[in-house]
Amino acid sequence: MLLLPVMALAQAPIQFSNSPTAIKQYESSTLESLVERCSVVKVESYKAPEEVRALRNGFVDVLPRNPKTGLYSVFVFDQDKRTFTLVDGQALSRDKKLSLRLVLPRDYGRCRLVRTPEGAEMLEVVHSERNYVSDVQRMQKLSKELLELSAASAQQPSACAAASSVQDIQFLNAGNRVTLNVCHEATAAMVERLRKTVRKVHER
Repeated sequence: MLLLPVMALAQAPIQFSNSPTAIKQYESSTLESLVERCSVVKVESYKAPEEVRALRNGFVDVLPRNPKTGLYSVFVFDQDKRTFTLVDGQALSRDKKLSLRLVLPRDYGRCRLVRTPEGAEMLEVVHSERNYVSDVQRMQKLSKELLELSAASAQQPSACAAASSVQDIQFLNAGNRVTLNVCHEATAAMVERLRKTVRKVHER
């Protein structure tokens, strides 16, 4: 039996490069691959993805688009389906690198390329969670209390305008958007609890 020297069997170690050029090529190929595989949908605005348009009872919290990175997020709680959904997105452009958090290749199955009538293009990845029973119960309880508060505060005229910090909040009941009087201290506090609960599910 012929024994080859150990050195003869050894192979040269694989060389990895994290140079700016290599990173740019990787980001570019990843983006091109996603664009080719993701489904294409059309919307009026990134603030109204299909999960929001289909909502009849629930809560929506939008993190507006970051002007530097193009990143944005839309948190949705669907009370009827008892589902927490996070839509992570990024506005695409020729000179902007892909900064969206992805878990490839799993995200190929839940990504989509979004286009608006104005020609804007976004890449979105949808994360859905259904197994957080205690959080669903908490959201249902807070939603009921918020409806009661909204009805009570609607009878009390207020001169103040909606605070900018909650301008992208939507609360829907039976398909109707409920106007929230954020000048009412209890209403503002309850909206913040709803926001924290929805985000907590996706931060775990």
